[in-house]
Amino acid sequence: MDKTVLNVNKLQTEFRMRRYTVYAVNGVSYDIHPGEIVGVVGESGCGKSVSQMSTLRLVPSPPAHIAGNAVYEGKDLVDPSNAEYLRSVRGGKIAMIFQEPMTSLNPVMKVGEQISEAIRLHMKLGANEARARTIELMKKVRIPDAEERYESYPHEFSGGMCQRLMIAMAMSCDPDLLIADESTTALDVTIQAQILEMLRDVVRETQTALLIVTHNLGIVARYADKIYVMYAGSVVEYGRAADIFTAPSHAYTIGLLNSVPRLDDDKDRMLMPIEGFPPNLQSRPEGCAFSARCTQKLPECASCSEFPLKMVGDGHYSLCINDHLDRSQRRSDTLFEAKRIPDETLLEIRGLHREFPVKKGILFKKTVGKVHALNDVNLRIRRGETLGLVGESGCGKTTLARSILGLISPTSGEILYQGTDLTKLDKRKTREMRKDIQLIFQDPFASLDPRMSIGSIIGEPLVVHKLTSGKAEYLKRVEELFIMVGLDPSLRDRSPHELSGGQRQRVGIARALASEPRFLVCDEPVSALDVSVQAQILNLLERLQRELGLTYLFIAHDLSVVRHISDTIAVMYLGRIVEKGDWKTLCKNPMHPYTRALLSAVPIPDPEIERTRNIEAIKGDVPSVSRLPGGCSFHPRCPYASADCAAAVPELRETEPGHFVACPVADAIRGAKSQAGSAE
Repeated sequence: MDKTVLNVNKLQTEFRMRRYTVYAVNGVSYDIHPGEIVGVVGESGCGKSVSQMSTLRLVPSPPAHIAGNAVYEGKDLVDPSNAEYLRSVRGGKIAMIFQEPMTSLNPVMKVGEQISEAIRLHMKLGANEARARTIELMKKVRIPDAEERYESYPHEFSGGMCQRLMIAMAMSCDPDLLIADESTTALDVTIQAQILEMLRDVVRETQTALLIVTHNLGIVARYADKIYVMYAGSVVEYGRAADIFTAPSHAYTIGLLNSVPRLDDDKDRMLMPIEGFPPNLQSRPEGCAFSARCTQKLPECASCSEFPLKMVGDGHYSLCINDHLDRSQRRSDTLFEAKRIPDETLLEIRGLHREFPVKKGILFKKTVGKVHALNDVNLRIRRGETLGLVGESGCGKTTLARSILGLISPTSGEILYQGTDLTKLDKRKTREMRKDIQLIFQDPFASLDPRMSIGSIIGEPLVVHKLTSGKAEYLKRVEELFIMVGLDPSLRDRSPHELSGGQRQRVGIARALASEPRFLVCDEPVSALDVSVQAQILNLLERLQRELGLTYLFIAHDLSVVRHISDTIAVMYLGRIVEKGDWKTLCKNPMHPYTRALLSAVPIPDPEIERTRNIEAIKGDVPSVSRLPGGCSFHPRCPYASADCAAAVPELRETEPGHFVACPVADAIRGAKSQAGSAE
């Protein structure tokens, strides 16, 4: 590793606006070598993406003003005089995989042509050679039927497939450095694992350097050799991945590690989020930028004018001046009080089916098929319980949630809430029932009316359901809701865009609680949040459940989050429940191959544990629900599938008390696990 692919030294990026300046990147330095995987982690707004885009001068200038050096092949990419050279490097020798593939791909251009365009530009190949290389790359990133899909447009691919196309485009010219900017954030954990494994294989085969920008600490624990931790535009700690996780030497790093729910953690441990918010970068922070949020700060942290990086170990550096950090704070001794869940059914779903017709035609549309979104779903949720529902995108989780809320009508089946079948209620009674059943949305910003004040948004259910008499009672109740979810009532006159993501999610929770519901449907409520904000919201939901006796249906695709908050877990695949049981049984003894793959795909933020884990990756993507495979719908992707799996749809059967599995080879898997355990 003597050769350096890219050396960045004291990079600074300022956005000089008319009335203020944003100091987005402040003196960032790093280097990366051939075949090395480097992780850059931190919360949103800490400068991770801006620093990488500044290196390639992808930020608009003006208003951006970039200083410092980014040396590649002996030339400074930041120097404006090297603009022509940078154009030959960008996309060819240094390639970037962007966070959102659908906004990065040209919607009116065939995907094959988009990839071959870069090949013709940088590798100077002819049209036929470029086409052949494009098809080869599409096969390499596991795009099925690559020759035919060359002519397809981006909208004809799933999100995971579009991300693979972006990777194929980035790899098309055999770059020396590949920058993956949150490239798997919007993907399911299984697709995320497939893509990251594929990128690691590319690094091993070609000695391409890989820089991963992410806020997911588990990803860098599994894949990175070296990690840079960023906060408020600066690198606050860096070193080998093992050192960062075993001996974190900055209070911010300790806070990030503390915020993450882990598959191997104590189930009832209260997460320890980083309180407060990152500083406003419209002015340079005086003293340590993290001191306002730090629980281990010293008196000089707020007054010291300069914080140079100091060595705390071999190749391990930190900005923190506290030489006696308490690393035991990585674990909270605070446990939630054990819940007592009565054996009383609040909501029961029986034989639920939902089909959507597929229609074609311009003037006279004809039904040409059906999408089977829900197939014979049976669930029971007890009063005061949290039922976690997990599965990949397209498996029917949100369709089930909307059916419970009466937003769509099921084709057949029953949804019994306290004995009342919700599917048979008229519009008036459904509206009345919604006072008892509320929804917390996935995207807190899109679900809030931008033209209403925060106070009006939270108070709207009080008006709709006529729950207060008079303005004084209304204002008092709104203030109570603000305090209940940990918001300052003085924010009532602000608009949604003036709040942070975590604050907006608290507004969504307060609005859901306004009608005093008994049952909350939480549809991916933390998937779009930073780990520290995610911890705050998970702690809030658990506290509110205990104080108000709430019952949750918690929908997510991350099993570490679901395990942390749930009492019972149900796993859904292509509209069917394939396994369900209490959290301990399902997480420690998963029987369905799909559940095992979901658990395996979730990385644990500990490099030592990750080195010894057996990752059970599954093949391909979720098939189309309009063309379901025969028999067990999972058998085309299952590593244990036999001929019997395609013969008939397996029934959900009880393999041990309270543990149900729909898998014809579950007994064989159990036997193999028992033999492996005996051998050890």
